[in-house]
Amino acid sequence: MIVWEPFLNTTNTLEAISSGTYDSYITQFAQDAKAWGKLVYLRFGHEMNGNWYGWSGAHNGGLTGPQKYINAWKHIYNIFSAENTDNIKWVWSINHVNTPDQAWNSAVNYYPGDDYVDWIAFDGYNWDQDNWQTFAEVFGPVYATFESYDKFFMISEFSSATDEMESKADWITDAFSKIENNYPKIKVFIWFNELKERDWRVNSSSDSTTAFKNAVNDSYFLEVMPVN
Repeated sequence: MIVWEPFLNTTNTLEAISSGTYDSYITQFAQDAKAWGKLVYLRFGHEMNGNWYGWSGAHNGGLTGPQKYINAWKHIYNIFSAENTDNIKWVWSINHVNTPDQAWNSAVNYYPGDDYVDWIAFDGYNWDQDNWQTFAEVFGPVYATFESYDKFFMISEFSSATDEMESKADWITDAFSKIENNYPKIKVFIWFNELKERDWRVNSSSDSTTAFKNAVNDSYFLEVMPVN
């Protein structure tokens, strides 16, 4: 998995990409990825429906931002396609809620189309006691929004904070139970194992470590699926 973050020295990030300003860099990237030869999940410009990255719709014109994102995505995709990068799987990765929560910024408006996407991915977190949410509360609504799309799903970032009043271990146990029993289209998950805004680490306590080990030891999560 490569998270490709276009931190560019411009206020028009998406237009700069789609206009060809960075074509030589993108082409070289594509050629290098092809030469490497192994499977790459390429997660470009994630969480574009948030307002914290320079490639978000909010930072690229607001109302016109989603189409600019699509244009940039397709431009990059077409360069890779011209280089016959068959080992690349395209991961379209959104935040689980839209920020700002306005009609123009709905995640569905950023979707480039089935021909340009291999995996649909969601990012989401359970933050803390003041905003404690179950896995279903975090991911249930966005899963339902995209459930009809003919793609497998990926949880590309998720975790739970540690809280004195709530059990992170219980949250983990419930999360994996929900993935197995309620969300069959989720085929990949990536735990955000960092000490950052919160202690997102799975080993933030012995209880959470044990809960995680027990959960992923389920045969459901040990199944090897064909590469898609």
